[in-house]
Amino acid sequence: MKGALLLAGVVFALASLDLSTAAEATSSDFCIQCLKVRVGPPQVVRGPFADELDAPFSTLKLPDGSFRGFSANATTYAIEGSTVEDMGGQRVAVLQPGAPGSDSECGRWLTSIARNGDKLLGLVHQERACDYAKGRTDKSMAIATSADDGLSWTDLGTIITGEEPPKATGITGEGDCTMVDGGDNFFYAYCLRNADGQTIVARASAKSLTDWHKYHDGTWSEPGLGGEATAIGFVGPGAGSLEHLGWFATVTTDPWFGGVRLSLAKDKVSFVDLDEPLVTIDGSDWQRPAATDLIAYASVTNPETGGNAIRRRFLLSYVYVPPGKGFESRYLVEQEVSLSVESTPLDVQAGMALTRWSDTARHSYVTSTGPLTGDRLAYHRDTIVAYMLTRAPVGVASVKLAECSSDRPGAVDQVLAEDGSCGTEGYIRERTAGWLYVAEQPGTVPVYLCSDAAAQTHFASNALDCEGLGRNEALLGYGLTA
Repeated sequence: MKGALLLAGVVFALASLDLSTAAEATSSDFCIQCLKVRVGPPQVVRGPFADELDAPFSTLKLPDGSFRGFSANATTYAIEGSTVEDMGGQRVAVLQPGAPGSDSECGRWLTSIARNGDKLLGLVHQERACDYAKGRTDKSMAIATSADDGLSWTDLGTIITGEEPPKATGITGEGDCTMVDGGDNFFYAYCLRNADGQTIVARASAKSLTDWHKYHDGTWSEPGLGGEATAIGFVGPGAGSLEHLGWFATVTTDPWFGGVRLSLAKDKVSFVDLDEPLVTIDGSDWQRPAATDLIAYASVTNPETGGNAIRRRFLLSYVYVPPGKGFESRYLVEQEVSLSVESTPLDVQAGMALTRWSDTARHSYVTSTGPLTGDRLAYHRDTIVAYMLTRAPVGVASVKLAECSSDRPGAVDQVLAEDGSCGTEGYIRERTAGWLYVAEQPGTVPVYLCSDAAAQTHFASNALDCEGLGRNEALLGYGLTA
């Protein structure tokens, strides 16, 4: 949402659980330190757009087995695809800004969907009293239903508002919410409160969808319209349910944490954080263009059924803006993520895929943990070399690597190098790739820097002979296995 572009972005990962025992699936004493997380290669599935991708992207499975996705920027659009990853097609407007003077006069952003009987339920972010040039808008949430799987909507009215009225400048209200079916005959909405940047939560009975109550001082007692709410922490409004565990999850982009942070709660309000980011970031700068990239607006989707009730597989879905680019260059990115519950706590839990991509036409390689955009959209995934650590491990020597690109005219060379050394070799730093162990550890593979002299390009490999693709130049370190 345009007002949200002035605040910290929110992200959510679409996760899959591989749970080995029934006890793990039902335990209320779930061990968060026992989670093993692997985040797969990022895939650009839509974009770039300047007038779209300004909210969490939601999807649902249609009766014929295909999928429908929803993207929004003041106007909400529907997109058809054969899978949740096939969302690059044409769009059709299904929700538009309301009448002047209404709560939605500046736009209606569909942020999440859920089934409720024979209807589709939609949570709609709306804004009024906006002057985006001055950073002014007032946010609220509405609820809507659809009898044709999201191609047309019936607005049931505003359900969540903040405690303060619009101001002459600045952002007010409560919004950016995503909705989760609690499996207890209630729907829950996790929202951003602009007054303090904290997450709040409200709920409504499946039988009374227009009567929402905020969580306040341990009870669901305050009205959704203007009521008080207890902050449940900076956990982010992107939310979903982990069906096998009976837990809720939220994810948010946290620049102070250094990446995308996963939080889990058994009771839907008391969240505990995973100690390591799912994905590493260098910053979260909404004043674009900026030197760092931006990850924002997550949604939780089950790739098999759509929706945010996630199970064995998962996609991490977010809006991505590359380094040096403005909001005219918004991409929808999805990453497959797996979560497994191990029998004992892990020293290092999270790993993100270091992926080698190739462009056969240019005989060129890019090795990265981030999305490939712009003129790199032509690259195809070659292999996952290893999984990089998302932060430096405690008590074990590691090396932080950066992704560097050549600044020579016409060159397409990209190289991994120890952070801080890009410029010494005539390269420009793009982003942090992640961390590798300095010495071999159990459950790791080596990562080598290789080169193809004829093509003047570098790449990474976990094979000493660089898989016959080039010459081994150096051992960079050791990464995690799957």
